[in-house]
Amino acid sequence: MFHDDAYIATSWHQGGIDDFIEASKKGFAMQDEGFMYILHRIIGQTVDVQGDRAVSKMKVTITCRYNFEGGVEKGGFEMDNEADCRFFFLLEKRKGKWGVVFYTLLFDKDKMVPVNPGREYMIPEEEASKYPSGYRYLAWCEANISKTPPKMDLNSHGPERDVLYGKCKDWLDGKTVKPNLTGTDEVKSW
Repeated sequence: MFHDDAYIATSWHQGGIDDFIEASKKGFAMQDEGFMYILHRIIGQTVDVQGDRAVSKMKVTITCRYNFEGGVEKGGFEMDNEADCRFFFLLEKRKGKWGVVFYTLLFDKDKMVPVNPGREYMIPEEEASKYPSGYRYLAWCEANISKTPPKMDLNSHGPERDVLYGKCKDWLDGKTVKPNLTGTDEVKSW
């Protein structure tokens, strides 16, 4: 699905495809230790093709289960973060084979849902309000539970939306596109 030089930019990881796969394996292995559990629900997809290039946009809801205060087994809490977002795949046909060259996403909105509706964990609003509105609670969880500083420019309500849509158009028009939404990414190998 991905070309060897593909670049991935998510809220929790930015880099080449091989690094992303390794980071994903480590995260998956940590699920047994009470770390978050992640599911993706695909809602719809479009693909625009122009010559040997394409852009695929996919509506997705990402659900992450987080354990607070040690999880249920230790008297703590479980809560799900549900984040509605749009995945963007920039694809290219090389030697007859289609593959993703750049993948990123924009977050539309998110919420926290207690697994047990009779119990709640209160996320401090003054802390959560530091993060972009489209994925405020996911970013807070990444920073405070996963201990991964979240990427801060993936908000569909900010200037990065227009930048990304411009990059999609440029990509289809055959132009060179750098995977950088606001000028703050350090993309070394792409």
